[in-house]
Amino acid sequence: MLQRCIFVFLHVRKLRRMAGVGDAESRVVEVEWILNWIMFVFTRLVSHILISGKLIKDASKFEKGMEWPLAMLGMAGMNLLNVFLGIDLFNAFKKEKKRHE
Repeated sequence: MLQRCIFVFLHVRKLRRMAGVGDAESRVVEVEWILNWIMFVFTRLVSHILISGKLIKDASKFEKGMEWPLAMLGMAGMNLLNVFLGIDLFNAFKKEKKRHE
C-alpha cells in the first residue's frame, strides 16, 4: 500500500501537467510539492539512514566474508543515488517556481 502511495505522489507533477493545472501559485501545486518533499524525506532519507545504521550495528552478525562489505557498498550506492535524486527534485522545484514568477 505504501509503495502505491509513493508511486502516486512521485508522479503527481506529471499528472497535474497532463490535467492542465500549471499555476505554481495554486494551492494544488503547493500541496503537491509538500507531498513530494515529505515522500522524499521519509522514503529516501529516513529509511536509508535507518537501514545503514542497522547494517553497521549488526556488522558482527555477518559471517567473515564479502556479505557485509557488499551490503554497505550497496547502501552507499543507493544513498549516493538519493543525493542525485534530491538535487533533481530541488532543481525541478526551483525551475517551476522561477517559471511562474
